[in-house]
Amino acid sequence: MNPILMTVIFLGTLGMFAWSAQRRTRLLLVGAPDTEFGFDIDSLTKRAVNVLVYALGQKKMVNNPRYSLAGAAHAAIFAAFQILLLNTVLLWGRAYDESFDFFGLLSEGSILGELYSFAKEVIVGFCIVGCGVFFYYRVISPQKRMTLSGEGLLILFIISTMMLADYLYVGARFAILTHGGSWRWYEPVGSALGIALTHQSAGTLVVLEHVGFWWHATWVLLFLNILPYSKHFHIITALPNVFGQKLDAPGKLPDVDDIEGKIEREEPIGIAKIEHLAPDAIVTSNTS
Repeated sequence: MNPILMTVIFLGTLGMFAWSAQRRTRLLLVGAPDTEFGFDIDSLTKRAVNVLVYALGQKKMVNNPRYSLAGAAHAAIFAAFQILLLNTVLLWGRAYDESFDFFGLLSEGSILGELYSFAKEVIVGFCIVGCGVFFYYRVISPQKRMTLSGEGLLILFIISTMMLADYLYVGARFAILTHGGSWRWYEPVGSALGIALTHQSAGTLVVLEHVGFWWHATWVLLFLNILPYSKHFHIITALPNVFGQKLDAPGKLPDVDDIEGKIEREEPIGIAKIEHLAPDAIVTSNTS
């Protein structure tokens, strides 16, 4: 495609995200460490399972009867991000080498590549439907948990058009490479779109291929830079939050050292002031 342009986009977007991330990281480092966090095999195993089941598997979303449709839509969108992550890296690689296919692993002739293409196209369709569900809840029939929001609509626009751009790229590329080839089971939407675009001129197909490619490849990086400044920052923080959550029974209060002595001395039990989150930092600031 265009190695120079892709490099410029990488440097600009990833540089900006690194700057935003270090600002967020500085806020995290203000807090005192969790002394109850265990690194034993049993605890780490439980945490890994929680990430797989609740974060990646979206168990609480799909199993909640109060918002089953919204939960399913959320799970579909999140699954699309997981599955398309590999496709996004594939597109970035093709900016430097148009034939890049992960060294043959995802080539059209391999069963692995065809199965991945099929899974990708199916989940992209579910993701677009999921965006439609949230658009309906925000604009047509606002819900108590989901009201009309400019930020929310912008995020839905970005996600849905990224998915559509992937279909456009696959379809235009199919038309260019096959010159009117037959429908493919592993690219059900992309190949059908490619057949529909066959009558277009070679120049038009190239333009459509580039539009689909650059829209998807670039907006992924721009979306990454929006996250730290929006409520959708949880897309990044969800995995470490689930991994680091308490493994104790729900509702169990943390243990307090010398609780009787603190009561006698009328000291606060737990966190009463912001300073209690980072005693070391406060001591440093008071002595500097």
